[in-house]
Amino acid sequence: MRFALFSALPLCAAMTACATSPSSGGSNEVPPAIQSDGGSYNCENADLAEFAGKTGSAEVYEQARIKANARHVRVVKPGMAVTMDYRIDRLTVMLDDNGKIESISCG
Repeated sequence: MRFALFSALPLCAAMTACATSPSSGGSNEVPPAIQSDGGSYNCENADLAEFAGKTGSAEVYEQARIKANARHVRVVKPGMAVTMDYRIDRLTVMLDDNGKIESISCG
């Protein structure tokens, strides 16, 4: 019995090490991915600089998606984990701590 108790402790410690705590002062919600239906998409970086500095919102993301000819929009907040894979049909929007667009590019 004692062995079973002590052998379970490292497992519990390992599981709690992977838990994340909410960041202070902000929402910990993941913004929804915006996706369009149908069509052929090949994201283009041309003229996306106009969106830098704007406050991120669903309307702004949709305008940028249309302008870039992207199928998906991935919104990344500070500290979020994201994959490094390149997708030709995806627009990635990086936000700063205040929710303003820091950078925007295809991929």
